[in-house]
Amino acid sequence: MSRLRLAAVAAAFLPLLVPAAARAGDPIMPLSAVQNGMRCVGYSVIKGTEIMSFDVEVVDVLAAPYASVLVRVSGPAVDETGIAEGFSGSPVKCVDPADGVAKTIGAIAEGTGDYGNKLVLVTPIQTMLGEPAVPPVSAAAASKSSKKLARRARALGTPLAFAGVSGPVATSLAKAAKKVGRAVYAAPAAPRIAAFPTQTLQPGSSVAASLSSGDIEAGAVGTVTYVDGDSVWAFGHPLDGAGRRSLLLQDAYVYTVVGNPVDTEEATSYKFATPGHDLGTLSNDAPSAVVGRLGALPETFPLNVTATDLDSGRVTHQSSRIADETAVGQPTGTSSLTQVAPVAVAQAAYDILRGSPARQSGEMCVRLTIREQKAPLRFCNTYVGGSPSAPAASLVADVATAATLIDQYNFGAIHVTAASISLKLRRALHQAYILDATGPTRVKRGSDVKVKVYAQKIRGAKLTKTVKVHIPRYLSKGTHLLTLTGTPADTVAGSGSDDYSSTFTISLGSEDSQNSDDPGPRSLAELAAMFGAIHREDGVTASFRDTDDTAGDTATSEIAVLNDPQLRFSGSAALRVVVKP
Repeated sequence: MSRLRLAAVAAAFLPLLVPAAARAGDPIMPLSAVQNGMRCVGYSVIKGTEIMSFDVEVVDVLAAPYASVLVRVSGPAVDETGIAEGFSGSPVKCVDPADGVAKTIGAIAEGTGDYGNKLVLVTPIQTMLGEPAVPPVSAAAASKSSKKLARRARALGTPLAFAGVSGPVATSLAKAAKKVGRAVYAAPAAPRIAAFPTQTLQPGSSVAASLSSGDIEAGAVGTVTYVDGDSVWAFGHPLDGAGRRSLLLQDAYVYTVVGNPVDTEEATSYKFATPGHDLGTLSNDAPSAVVGRLGALPETFPLNVTATDLDSGRVTHQSSRIADETAVGQPTGTSSLTQVAPVAVAQAAYDILRGSPARQSGEMCVRLTIREQKAPLRFCNTYVGGSPSAPAASLVADVATAATLIDQYNFGAIHVTAASISLKLRRALHQAYILDATGPTRVKRGSDVKVKVYAQKIRGAKLTKTVKVHIPRYLSKGTHLLTLTGTPADTVAGSGSDDYSSTFTISLGSEDSQNSDDPGPRSLAELAAMFGAIHREDGVTASFRDTDDTAGDTATSEIAVLNDPQLRFSGSAALRVVVKP
């Protein structure tokens, strides 16, 4: 191309880089007018918030039913990394030879797997604009078959960025995301306002569709394709393909583009970016675009996590706002609270402990208020245990269980109005092992007897506790084995892992976690009871078994005899007693 022609093309596109305070829709070019060999320009953010341009050449126009435009990109902005995840929605504009006007032909949306990530597919703009900002109430999610078809061409991912997480939390998020086939990464918090003021969204701007904002932000970052008044179209492909949505529409900040020339499902180039300021509501997660409106925000509720270091007295406060999709029927089957709250608690534990000590003890209380009843849903537990790769893993699992219970309520809508979580942790195992027990050898039915429990603290002194044990009236005469049983250290049941990944796999919405014939709680009262039942008794219990019963069929139910909130008793001890009438 001659220098004179290059100058003419550049002049045609120059006005497109100037932001407008209130945008009318840019002119568009129908797919029928796009021709092989056209020299066009693409727009996207490479670093910070500045929209950069790059060269685009139309290689071919694909006919229906796979109507799209095959293009090859080049230029300083993309030569090093190619088209990365996060470029989804980058508008492509071509000069219409009929009138010399630069017009939008569509959005970069799919990769082809070529080495270098330079050959990509563009979703036609007319297809995108056919997706309304507010879809009909009956709008359905994309079918599994259509999602599989999209994956064959490999839609550019819009990775879910969790801003404000680090350490083992970030590592486990990536591990869990891989299990559920979802791109997730940890990102730094957005820069201070001087470096990142609120952006005016325009074609080429970075944009986020977010589950939460605040101290823990979770959002999928892509690129704006088209703006018409207060309506915004982005991505050029679905987020989850879930239809009606009620997520936060935000601007975003790009730290850099991480390059990987080998474009695979497991490893590809991506924008290292973080969600930013709340600007509006993402309302449609359609097959060809995500669509939202600037201005009014979606319904949200606060998630507040307070963490206390019991060793130093230090207290931290974490405050986020969670997008509430109850009004649109939780279209993905997993609420924003379920996806964000476990991550928030894990990060709060890591921050307050300033690391991952292997020996941890503490307590946590969870409280949810809901619009449908006055009494809050709540539970409290004490915890003993730990893993160097996952501080407070059992606390995180309990939070995920609680949030999932809300998602599983199928007999009415539940609107969470606030979630508050308090955790208190120390760097030690406040735990003692039961060594022995002594008491009277002959006991009377219906009486209370005193039994001495001998134990030793982990790496500490021995101690003796005297407990009162009630002898049940229904016990048969003769010799019985009185067993005192403590509570073991906490583990994440069935995880098979010493990190958070099993919990995060469920909270991120694995299909296995959503497919169940269990109708869940059938009433608010049953839900409240199940929520409260997350509380576990933490103490020593007594039970009786006839010594002639080798199978244990005559063992009595366990009777609580000791509960020390400052010390977990584990292990067991037994003594023989003769029961008299």
